[in-house]
Amino acid sequence: MAQLNLSHEQEDYQLASNLRRALSGIVAGNVKAQGIQEIETHGPFELSGDPEMMRSLDELLASFVEQRRMKINYQEYKPCYRIRVGDAAEA
Repeated sequence: MAQLNLSHEQEDYQLASNLRRALSGIVAGNVKAQGIQEIETHGPFELSGDPEMMRSLDELLASFVEQRRMKINYQEYKPCYRIRVGDAAEA
């Protein structure tokens, strides 16, 4: 996940594919046994890219958390991802 190219410096179809991979990875980290195990073993997925895009992605994911759409059996949600905007990390 940390290796995904999440910048505008690529063809639109490549960016769309990488964003889909990022969101699929987050789903796996939330609900699939293998993804949950990866998070427990290695810590949250790290995503980084263009600052504006990362802020927008962070806002989108935060809205999913607020709407309780990030886990099937909702309890206190602990993000399985960390978004890096510049030098700062946001979860």
